[in-house]
Amino acid sequence: MSWIKKLLGKKESSREEIVSREISFEELPGWLDEGFRNLSSKIEKDASGLFRELEASLEDLKESNAALMEAKVVGDFDVRAVKRAKSNRENMMKQVGILADKIRVPEKIDVRALEEFNEIALQSLNSCMEHMGRSFRYTRVVFPQESKEVTDSLARIGKVLQDFRDLFTGYKKELDALEAASGNYQGIKDLSASIGTEKREIELKENKIQGLKSELSETGLALEAFRQGETWKQFQSLQEELDEAESRLKQAESGLTSLVLPLSNTLSRLQKLHETGRYTLKPEVKQQINIYLKEPENVDPIFFPDLQKVLEDNALDMQAQKKEKALLQVKAAISGFEARKKEFLEARCAFKAKKAEISSLDTGKLAELEHRKTELGNRIRLLEEELEQSGKKLEVSKEQLEARREKLLKDVSVIDSSVKLIISS
Repeated sequence: MSWIKKLLGKKESSREEIVSREISFEELPGWLDEGFRNLSSKIEKDASGLFRELEASLEDLKESNAALMEAKVVGDFDVRAVKRAKSNRENMMKQVGILADKIRVPEKIDVRALEEFNEIALQSLNSCMEHMGRSFRYTRVVFPQESKEVTDSLARIGKVLQDFRDLFTGYKKELDALEAASGNYQGIKDLSASIGTEKREIELKENKIQGLKSELSETGLALEAFRQGETWKQFQSLQEELDEAESRLKQAESGLTSLVLPLSNTLSRLQKLHETGRYTLKPEVKQQINIYLKEPENVDPIFFPDLQKVLEDNALDMQAQKKEKALLQVKAAISGFEARKKEFLEARCAFKAKKAEISSLDTGKLAELEHRKTELGNRIRLLEEELEQSGKKLEVSKEQLEARREKLLKDVSVIDSSVKLIISS
Protein backbone atom coordinates (compact mmCIF):
# COMPACT_ATOMS: atom_id res chain seq x y z
CA MET A 1 0.00 0.00 0.00
CA SER A 2 3.04 2.33 0.22
CA TRP A 3 2.61 3.49 -3.37
CA ILE A 4 -0.99 4.61 -2.67
CA LYS A 5 0.15 6.55 0.37
CA LYS A 6 2.91 8.13 -1.66
CA LEU A 7 0.59 9.08 -4.49
CA LEU A 8 -2.01 10.45 -2.04
CA GLY A 9 0.58 12.60 -0.33
CA LYS A 10 1.60 10.22 2.47
CA LYS A 11 5.09 9.43 3.62
CA GLU A 12 6.32 6.43 5.57
CA SER A 13 9.24 7.57 7.76
CA SER A 14 9.61 4.26 9.60
CA ARG A 15 7.87 0.95 10.29
CA GLU A 16 6.69 2.23 13.67
CA GLU A 17 5.44 5.60 12.49
CA ILE A 18 1.83 5.53 11.26
CA VAL A 19 0.56 8.58 9.44
CA SER A 20 -3.24 8.79 9.68
CA ARG A 21 -5.70 11.02 7.96
CA GLU A 22 -9.39 11.64 8.46
CA ILE A 23 -11.75 12.36 5.59
CA SER A 24 -15.43 13.20 5.77
CA PHE A 25 -18.15 11.39 3.88
CA GLU A 26 -18.57 14.41 1.62
CA GLU A 27 -14.86 14.29 0.70
CA LEU A 28 -15.00 10.61 -0.23
CA PRO A 29 -15.89 10.92 -3.97
CA GLY A 30 -12.92 13.16 -4.63
CA TRP A 31 -10.62 10.89 -2.62
CA LEU A 32 -11.86 7.82 -4.50
CA ASP A 33 -11.42 9.53 -7.87
CA GLU A 34 -7.88 10.51 -6.94
CA GLY A 35 -7.12 6.99 -5.75
CA PHE A 36 -8.54 5.43 -8.92
CA ARG A 37 -6.54 7.81 -11.13
CA ASN A 38 -3.33 7.06 -9.25
CA LEU A 39 -3.93 3.31 -9.31
CA SER A 40 -4.80 3.46 -13.01
CA SER A 41 -1.63 5.40 -13.69
CA LYS A 42 0.45 2.77 -11.91
CA ILE A 43 -1.25 -0.10 -13.76
CA GLU A 44 -0.95 1.66 -17.11
CA LYS A 45 2.72 2.37 -16.51
CA ASP A 46 3.41 -1.28 -15.74
CA ALA A 47 1.24 -2.33 -18.67
CA SER A 48 3.19 -0.16 -21.15
CA GLY A 49 6.28 -2.35 -20.64
CA LEU A 50 4.21 -5.49 -21.14
CA PHE A 51 2.77 -4.05 -24.34
CA ARG A 52 6.28 -3.59 -25.68
CA GLU A 53 7.00 -7.23 -24.89
CA LEU A 54 3.71 -8.25 -26.47
CA GLU A 55 4.43 -6.32 -29.66
CA ALA A 56 7.88 -7.93 -29.87
CA SER A 57 6.37 -11.38 -29.32
CA LEU A 58 3.76 -10.75 -32.01
CA GLU A 59 6.50 -9.77 -34.46
CA ASP A 60 8.37 -12.98 -33.60
CA LEU A 61 5.15 -14.93 -34.18
CA LYS A 62 4.63 -13.36 -37.59
CA GLU A 63 8.25 -14.11 -38.55
CA SER A 64 7.93 -17.69 -37.29
CA ASN A 65 4.70 -18.09 -39.20
CA ALA A 66 6.34 -16.75 -42.36
CA ALA A 67 9.29 -19.11 -41.86
CA LEU A 68 6.89 -22.04 -41.51
CA MET A 69 5.21 -21.02 -44.73
CA GLU A 70 8.55 -20.95 -46.61
CA ALA A 71 9.91 -24.14 -44.99
CA LYS A 72 11.05 -26.86 -47.37
CA VAL A 73 10.82 -30.59 -46.80
CA VAL A 74 14.19 -31.83 -45.69
CA GLY A 75 14.65 -35.57 -45.22
CA ASP A 76 13.10 -38.78 -46.38
CA PHE A 77 9.42 -38.80 -45.43
CA ASP A 78 6.46 -40.84 -46.53
CA VAL A 79 4.48 -39.07 -49.22
CA ARG A 80 1.31 -39.26 -47.20
CA ALA A 81 3.06 -37.71 -44.14
CA VAL A 82 4.31 -34.81 -46.25
CA LYS A 83 0.88 -34.26 -47.71
CA ARG A 84 -0.73 -34.21 -44.24
CA ALA A 85 1.98 -31.90 -42.91
CA LYS A 86 1.52 -29.38 -45.70
CA SER A 87 -2.28 -29.31 -45.40
CA ASN A 88 -2.09 -28.96 -41.62
CA ARG A 89 0.64 -26.30 -41.97
CA GLU A 90 -1.94 -24.20 -43.81
CA ASN A 91 -4.35 -24.53 -40.89
CA MET A 92 -1.62 -23.60 -38.38
CA MET A 93 -0.72 -20.53 -40.40
CA LYS A 94 -4.41 -19.60 -40.75
CA GLN A 95 -5.03 -19.83 -36.98
CA VAL A 96 -1.87 -17.84 -36.22
CA GLY A 97 -2.95 -15.16 -38.70
CA ILE A 98 -6.38 -14.91 -37.05
CA LEU A 99 -4.75 -14.57 -33.63
CA ALA A 100 -2.34 -11.86 -34.83
CA ASP A 101 -5.27 -9.85 -36.22
CA LYS A 102 -7.24 -10.13 -32.97
CA ILE A 103 -4.48 -9.18 -30.57
CA ARG A 104 -4.08 -5.47 -31.15
CA VAL A 105 -2.96 -2.86 -28.65
CA PRO A 106 -6.03 -0.75 -27.71
CA GLU A 107 -5.95 2.92 -28.61
CA LYS A 108 -7.48 3.87 -25.26
CA ILE A 109 -5.23 2.60 -22.51
CA ASP A 110 -7.10 2.67 -19.20
CA VAL A 111 -7.69 0.13 -16.47
CA ARG A 112 -10.95 -1.28 -17.74
CA ALA A 113 -9.88 -1.24 -21.39
CA LEU A 114 -6.67 -3.08 -20.46
CA GLU A 115 -8.55 -5.65 -18.42
CA GLU A 116 -11.01 -6.26 -21.25
CA PHE A 117 -8.16 -6.47 -23.79
CA ASN A 118 -6.33 -9.04 -21.69
CA GLU A 119 -9.40 -11.28 -21.31
CA ILE A 120 -10.18 -11.17 -25.04
CA ALA A 121 -6.52 -11.81 -25.95
CA LEU A 122 -6.32 -14.84 -23.66
CA GLN A 123 -9.53 -16.23 -25.11
CA SER A 124 -8.16 -15.73 -28.64
CA LEU A 125 -4.89 -17.44 -27.73
CA ASN A 126 -6.66 -20.41 -26.17
CA SER A 127 -8.92 -20.68 -29.22
CA CYS A 128 -5.89 -20.58 -31.52
CA MET A 129 -4.11 -23.31 -29.57
CA GLU A 130 -7.22 -25.46 -29.53
CA HIS A 131 -7.87 -25.20 -33.27
CA MET A 132 -4.24 -25.77 -34.28
CA GLY A 133 -3.31 -28.46 -31.75
CA ARG A 134 -3.99 -31.42 -34.04
CA SER A 135 -2.43 -29.68 -37.02
CA PHE A 136 0.75 -29.06 -35.02
CA ARG A 137 1.13 -32.79 -34.33
CA TYR A 138 1.19 -33.52 -38.07
CA THR A 139 3.17 -30.44 -39.10
CA ARG A 140 6.05 -30.86 -36.64
CA VAL A 141 6.83 -34.32 -38.09
CA VAL A 142 7.95 -32.77 -41.38
CA PHE A 143 8.76 -29.21 -40.25
CA PRO A 144 9.99 -29.68 -36.66
CA GLN A 145 12.12 -26.54 -36.21
CA GLU A 146 9.71 -24.12 -37.87
CA SER A 147 6.72 -25.58 -36.03
CA LYS A 148 8.58 -25.31 -32.74
CA GLU A 149 9.43 -21.66 -33.39
CA VAL A 150 5.71 -20.91 -33.94
CA THR A 151 4.68 -22.63 -30.72
CA ASP A 152 7.56 -20.95 -28.85
CA SER A 153 6.32 -17.58 -30.07
CA LEU A 154 2.80 -18.47 -28.95
CA ALA A 155 4.18 -19.49 -25.57
CA ARG A 156 5.94 -16.11 -25.21
CA ILE A 157 2.68 -14.34 -26.05
CA GLY A 158 0.91 -16.50 -23.49
CA LYS A 159 3.56 -15.54 -20.91
CA VAL A 160 3.04 -11.82 -21.58
CA LEU A 161 -0.74 -12.18 -21.37
CA GLN A 162 -0.38 -14.09 -18.12
CA ASP A 163 1.81 -11.25 -16.84
CA PHE A 164 -1.02 -8.90 -17.76
CA ARG A 165 -3.44 -11.05 -15.77
CA ASP A 166 -1.02 -11.20 -12.84
CA LEU A 167 -0.72 -7.42 -13.00
CA PHE A 168 -4.48 -7.02 -12.58
CA THR A 169 -4.61 -9.77 -9.98
CA GLY A 170 -2.05 -7.86 -7.92
CA TYR A 171 -4.25 -4.76 -7.89
CA LYS A 172 -7.62 -6.52 -8.00
CA LYS A 173 -8.31 -6.12 -4.29
CA GLU A 174 -7.75 -2.36 -4.44
CA LEU A 175 -9.63 -1.98 -7.73
CA ASP A 176 -12.60 -3.91 -6.40
CA ALA A 177 -12.50 -1.88 -3.18
CA LEU A 178 -12.51 1.40 -5.12
CA GLU A 179 -15.49 0.31 -7.21
CA ALA A 180 -17.32 -1.11 -4.18
CA ALA A 181 -16.66 2.06 -2.18
CA SER A 182 -18.07 4.20 -4.97
CA GLY A 183 -21.17 2.01 -5.15
CA ASN A 184 -21.62 1.97 -1.37
CA TYR A 185 -21.16 5.74 -1.22
CA GLN A 186 -24.02 6.23 -3.68
CA GLY A 187 -26.04 3.54 -1.90
CA ILE A 188 -25.65 5.35 1.40
CA LYS A 189 -26.73 8.64 -0.16
CA ASP A 190 -29.80 7.02 -1.72
CA LEU A 191 -30.73 5.19 1.48
CA SER A 192 -30.21 8.31 3.58
CA ALA A 193 -32.51 10.26 1.28
CA SER A 194 -35.06 7.44 1.37
CA ILE A 195 -34.91 7.30 5.16
CA GLY A 196 -35.38 11.05 5.39
CA THR A 197 -38.43 10.85 3.14
CA GLU A 198 -39.83 7.91 5.11
CA LYS A 199 -39.35 9.75 8.41
CA ARG A 200 -41.18 12.79 7.08
CA GLU A 201 -44.02 10.61 5.85
CA ILE A 202 -44.21 8.87 9.24
CA GLU A 203 -44.32 12.22 10.99
CA LEU A 204 -47.09 13.43 8.68
CA LYS A 205 -49.09 10.25 9.30
CA GLU A 206 -48.61 10.51 13.06
CA ASN A 207 -49.81 14.12 13.01
CA LYS A 208 -52.74 13.14 10.81
CA ILE A 209 -53.70 10.30 13.15
CA GLN A 210 -53.46 12.61 16.15
CA GLY A 211 -55.73 15.14 14.43
CA LEU A 212 -58.25 12.45 13.47
CA LYS A 213 -58.27 11.03 17.00
CA SER A 214 -58.93 14.51 18.36
CA GLU A 215 -61.81 14.93 15.90
CA LEU A 216 -63.08 11.45 16.81
CA SER A 217 -63.10 12.39 20.49
CA GLU A 218 -65.04 15.58 19.73
CA THR A 219 -67.50 13.62 17.60
CA GLY A 220 -67.97 11.09 20.40
CA LEU A 221 -68.69 13.87 22.88
CA ALA A 222 -71.19 15.47 20.47
CA LEU A 223 -72.86 12.09 19.95
CA GLU A 224 -73.10 11.48 23.68
CA ALA A 225 -74.52 14.98 24.21
CA PHE A 226 -77.13 14.33 21.55
CA ARG A 227 -78.10 11.04 23.18
CA GLN A 228 -78.56 12.85 26.48
CA GLY A 229 -80.83 15.46 24.85
CA GLU A 230 -84.63 15.62 24.77
CA THR A 231 -84.92 14.65 21.10
CA TRP A 232 -83.09 11.38 21.68
CA LYS A 233 -85.05 10.60 24.82
CA GLN A 234 -88.30 11.27 22.97
CA PHE A 235 -87.09 9.06 20.13
CA GLN A 236 -86.34 6.18 22.50
CA SER A 237 -89.73 6.56 24.18
CA LEU A 238 -91.51 6.59 20.82
CA GLN A 239 -89.44 3.61 19.70
CA GLU A 240 -90.68 1.61 22.66
CA GLU A 241 -94.25 2.64 21.86
CA LEU A 242 -93.69 1.70 18.22
CA ASP A 243 -92.44 -1.73 19.27
CA GLU A 244 -95.56 -2.22 21.38
CA ALA A 245 -97.80 -1.06 18.50
CA GLU A 246 -96.02 -3.43 16.15
CA SER A 247 -96.52 -6.30 18.59
CA ARG A 248 -100.25 -5.54 18.82
CA LEU A 249 -100.48 -5.35 15.03
CA LYS A 250 -98.85 -8.75 14.67
CA GLN A 251 -101.24 -10.25 17.22
CA ALA A 252 -104.28 -8.71 15.49
CA GLU A 253 -103.02 -9.86 12.10
CA SER A 254 -102.47 -13.35 13.44
CA GLY A 255 -106.01 -13.42 14.88
CA LEU A 256 -107.54 -12.31 11.61
CA THR A 257 -105.41 -14.73 9.61
CA SER A 258 -106.37 -17.68 11.80
CA LEU A 259 -110.01 -16.90 11.05
CA VAL A 260 -109.87 -16.38 7.29
CA LEU A 261 -106.98 -18.60 6.22
CA PRO A 262 -108.90 -21.92 6.58
CA LEU A 263 -111.38 -20.71 3.92
CA SER A 264 -108.68 -20.09 1.28
CA ASN A 265 -108.80 -23.59 -0.20
CA THR A 266 -112.61 -23.54 -0.36
CA LEU A 267 -112.67 -20.14 -2.09
CA SER A 268 -109.99 -21.23 -4.58
CA ARG A 269 -112.18 -24.27 -5.36
CA LEU A 270 -115.25 -22.07 -5.92
CA GLN A 271 -113.24 -19.75 -8.17
CA LYS A 272 -112.09 -22.70 -10.27
CA LEU A 273 -115.67 -24.11 -10.56
CA HIS A 274 -116.84 -20.70 -11.76
CA GLU A 275 -114.05 -20.40 -14.33
CA THR A 276 -114.77 -23.87 -15.74
CA GLY A 277 -118.55 -23.19 -15.92
CA ARG A 278 -119.45 -25.91 -13.46
CA TYR A 279 -120.97 -23.35 -11.09
CA THR A 280 -121.91 -19.71 -11.58
CA LEU A 281 -121.07 -17.17 -8.89
CA LYS A 282 -122.79 -13.82 -8.58
CA PRO A 283 -120.53 -10.94 -9.70
CA GLU A 284 -120.42 -9.40 -6.20
CA VAL A 285 -119.53 -12.77 -4.64
CA LYS A 286 -116.79 -13.41 -7.23
CA GLN A 287 -115.37 -9.93 -6.59
CA GLN A 288 -115.30 -10.52 -2.83
CA ILE A 289 -113.57 -13.88 -3.33
CA ASN A 290 -110.81 -12.12 -5.35
CA ILE A 291 -110.42 -9.53 -2.59
CA TYR A 292 -110.42 -12.19 0.08
CA LEU A 293 -107.65 -14.20 -1.57
CA LYS A 294 -105.43 -11.10 -1.92
CA GLU A 295 -106.32 -8.77 0.98
CA PRO A 296 -108.69 -10.55 3.40
CA GLU A 297 -108.75 -7.57 5.76
CA ASN A 298 -110.61 -5.57 3.08
CA VAL A 299 -113.45 -8.07 2.65
CA ASP A 300 -116.96 -6.79 3.39
CA PRO A 301 -118.45 -8.75 6.35
CA ILE A 302 -121.67 -9.22 4.35
CA PHE A 303 -119.65 -11.54 2.10
CA PHE A 304 -119.78 -14.39 4.59
CA PRO A 305 -123.63 -14.74 4.68
CA ASP A 306 -123.54 -14.71 0.87
CA LEU A 307 -120.83 -17.37 0.94
CA GLN A 308 -122.92 -19.45 3.33
CA LYS A 309 -125.77 -19.42 0.80
CA VAL A 310 -123.40 -20.60 -1.93
CA LEU A 311 -122.18 -23.50 0.21
CA GLU A 312 -125.78 -24.48 1.08
CA ASP A 313 -126.79 -24.51 -2.61
CA ASN A 314 -127.51 -28.09 -3.74
CA ALA A 315 -126.25 -27.18 -7.22
CA LEU A 316 -122.73 -26.76 -5.87
CA ASP A 317 -120.57 -29.74 -6.87
CA MET A 318 -118.61 -30.33 -3.65
CA GLN A 319 -118.25 -33.28 -1.28
CA ALA A 320 -120.67 -33.18 1.62
CA GLN A 321 -117.87 -33.52 4.18
CA LYS A 322 -115.96 -30.58 2.73
CA LYS A 323 -119.15 -28.54 2.55
CA GLU A 324 -119.86 -29.15 6.22
CA LYS A 325 -116.36 -28.19 7.22
CA ALA A 326 -116.50 -25.03 5.07
CA LEU A 327 -119.88 -24.06 6.55
CA LEU A 328 -118.46 -24.31 10.07
CA GLN A 329 -115.57 -22.05 9.03
CA VAL A 330 -117.98 -19.54 7.43
CA LYS A 331 -120.15 -19.44 10.57
CA ALA A 332 -117.07 -18.82 12.67
CA ALA A 333 -116.12 -15.97 10.33
CA ILE A 334 -119.61 -14.49 10.52
CA SER A 335 -119.46 -14.39 14.29
CA GLY A 336 -115.85 -13.15 14.70
CA PHE A 337 -114.60 -11.56 11.48
CA GLU A 338 -115.94 -8.05 11.99
CA ALA A 339 -114.47 -7.70 15.47
CA ARG A 340 -111.09 -9.09 14.46
CA LYS A 341 -111.01 -6.94 11.34
CA LYS A 342 -111.73 -3.87 13.42
CA GLU A 343 -108.99 -4.84 15.88
CA PHE A 344 -106.54 -5.35 13.02
CA LEU A 345 -107.35 -2.05 11.28
CA GLU A 346 -107.07 -0.13 14.55
CA ALA A 347 -103.75 -1.77 15.36
CA ARG A 348 -102.44 -1.01 11.88
CA CYS A 349 -103.59 2.57 12.08
CA ALA A 350 -101.92 2.99 15.50
CA PHE A 351 -98.67 1.48 14.19
CA LYS A 352 -98.58 3.78 11.14
CA ALA A 353 -99.34 6.81 13.29
CA LYS A 354 -96.54 5.98 15.71
CA LYS A 355 -94.15 5.38 12.83
CA ALA A 356 -95.07 8.73 11.31
CA GLU A 357 -94.52 10.39 14.66
CA ILE A 358 -91.00 8.94 14.89
CA SER A 359 -90.26 9.98 11.30
CA SER A 360 -91.22 13.54 12.15
CA LEU A 361 -88.48 13.77 14.79
CA ASP A 362 -85.26 15.47 13.70
CA THR A 363 -82.79 12.61 14.23
CA GLY A 364 -80.68 13.38 11.18
CA LYS A 365 -77.91 14.77 13.37
CA LEU A 366 -77.65 11.41 15.14
CA ALA A 367 -77.13 9.55 11.85
CA GLU A 368 -74.64 12.19 10.73
CA LEU A 369 -72.62 11.92 13.94
CA GLU A 370 -72.66 8.12 13.89
CA HIS A 371 -71.56 8.08 10.24
CA ARG A 372 -68.78 10.56 10.98
CA LYS A 373 -67.61 8.51 13.96
CA THR A 374 -67.45 5.34 11.88
CA GLU A 375 -65.67 7.15 9.05
CA LEU A 376 -63.06 8.62 11.40
CA GLY A 377 -62.46 5.23 13.01
CA ASN A 378 -61.89 3.60 9.62
CA ARG A 379 -59.49 6.32 8.49
CA ILE A 380 -57.52 6.05 11.72
CA ARG A 381 -57.22 2.27 11.39
CA LEU A 382 -56.08 2.58 7.76
CA LEU A 383 -53.46 5.20 8.64
CA GLU A 384 -52.25 3.14 11.60
CA GLU A 385 -51.77 0.15 9.28
CA GLU A 386 -49.85 2.34 6.83
CA LEU A 387 -47.82 3.73 9.71
CA GLU A 388 -46.92 0.22 10.83
CA GLN A 389 -45.77 -0.68 7.31
CA SER A 390 -43.78 2.56 7.06
CA GLY A 391 -42.11 1.75 10.39
CA LYS A 392 -41.09 -1.70 9.16
CA LYS A 393 -39.81 -0.24 5.91
CA LEU A 394 -37.82 2.36 7.85
CA GLU A 395 -36.20 -0.31 10.04
CA VAL A 396 -35.19 -2.32 6.96
CA SER A 397 -33.71 0.81 5.35
CA LYS A 398 -31.77 1.59 8.56
CA GLU A 399 -30.35 -1.95 8.63
CA GLN A 400 -29.37 -1.67 4.97
CA LEU A 401 -27.77 1.72 5.65
CA GLU A 402 -25.75 0.34 8.56
CA ALA A 403 -24.58 -2.59 6.42
CA ARG A 404 -23.57 -0.17 3.66
CA ARG A 405 -21.64 1.94 6.14
CA GLU A 406 -19.75 -1.07 7.47
CA LYS A 407 -18.90 -2.22 3.95
CA LEU A 408 -17.73 1.28 3.01
CA LEU A 409 -15.45 1.49 6.05
CA LYS A 410 -13.92 -1.86 5.08
CA ASP A 411 -13.49 -0.71 1.47
CA VAL A 412 -11.68 2.45 2.59
CA SER A 413 -9.44 0.38 4.89
CA VAL A 414 -8.54 -1.90 1.98
CA ILE A 415 -7.70 1.10 -0.21
CA ASP A 416 -5.62 2.79 2.49
CA SER A 417 -5.57 1.47 6.05
CA SER A 418 -4.18 4.76 7.41
CA VAL A 419 -7.28 6.71 6.28
CA LYS A 420 -10.22 7.02 8.67
CA LEU A 421 -13.59 7.78 7.15
CA ILE A 422 -15.96 9.88 9.25
CA ILE A 423 -19.61 9.08 8.56
CA SER A 424 -22.11 11.12 10.49
CA SER A 425 -25.18 9.31 11.87
